[in-house]
Amino acid sequence: MAPIPKPTSSTQRAIQDSLETQGDDWESVGVPAGDIGVECDRAIWLAFRRASIPEVITWKKRRIFERGNIEEERLLDLLRLIGVEVWGQQDRVRAVGGHLRGKIDGQALGILEAPKAIHVVECKSAKDEYFKPVKKNGVKIGMPKHYATFQFYMYGLGIDRVYYMMSNKNDEDMHFERVELDMEYAMRAVARIERIINMPEPPGRLCSKRDDFRGLFCRQAEVCWGEAWPRVHCRTCLFSTPIMDGNAGWDCSRHNKPLSLAEQDEGCPAQLFIPSLVPGTQVDASEEDETVTYVLNDGSSWVDGKDEIPSNG
Repeated sequence: MAPIPKPTSSTQRAIQDSLETQGDDWESVGVPAGDIGVECDRAIWLAFRRASIPEVITWKKRRIFERGNIEEERLLDLLRLIGVEVWGQQDRVRAVGGHLRGKIDGQALGILEAPKAIHVVECKSAKDEYFKPVKKNGVKIGMPKHYATFQFYMYGLGIDRVYYMMSNKNDEDMHFERVELDMEYAMRAVARIERIINMPEPPGRLCSKRDDFRGLFCRQAEVCWGEAWPRVHCRTCLFSTPIMDGNAGWDCSRHNKPLSLAEQDEGCPAQLFIPSLVPGTQVDASEEDETVTYVLNDGSSWVDGKDEIPSNG
């Protein structure tokens, strides 16, 4: 018989509940800079289109995120301790019509190895299993997602050096590394994101099968494999298109108007799914009725623009 868990105190439970009701502010407006290094184009596209249900931010996850912010400040304080000038915390970097976006941890002047050069500063903390490969092999090999992110920051800001700082959550060990801008790498990375953003349909899968280890923890997996319906809103609608000359704008061809973020989330009665997002095969369409007919994976017929989404989709 399993032991009965100890009850949680009323105060602790109230704190946990309060942390979980602060609102989900972790879904990016566009493609976050931290996703530049994601290997799968399809995962980036589905996240950009907000196809899957948003991540549930539990009280534990929220505290983990907050700990990362605390550790960032601790690392920057180490630079200040030896007289390095630090500024520009949370300065924004934008590209691809504002759809590719991120915030730097700071800029620094006075790094001892090159005291006259301005550096972008990237601060990270990690558990021992992730820290050790970085310390042994450097960030490019040990943590390529971080490498991709700060290459974009340097490219976007016109700065050719980054000072990468990582601390070990287990034992407070530290790894500091100066990395040069790789212009060709950065330009290719930004061009890749631009290509993905402009795709009207999702790109092909990286994973060749459902249980591929590379997709085991992908938040887009259920929608990707047709096991769940995508969310109903403007970004999953075939009438919407990202605008490439502004600040993360979207346009609706059905109503011939730009879409605010609130309008995108809300959607409208005229919404029709991007065909590849429907878990089935398109067999017909009526421009006059504004409907699209599909044969779903279970063999049933479903008409987008007319029928309700099946509850067991």
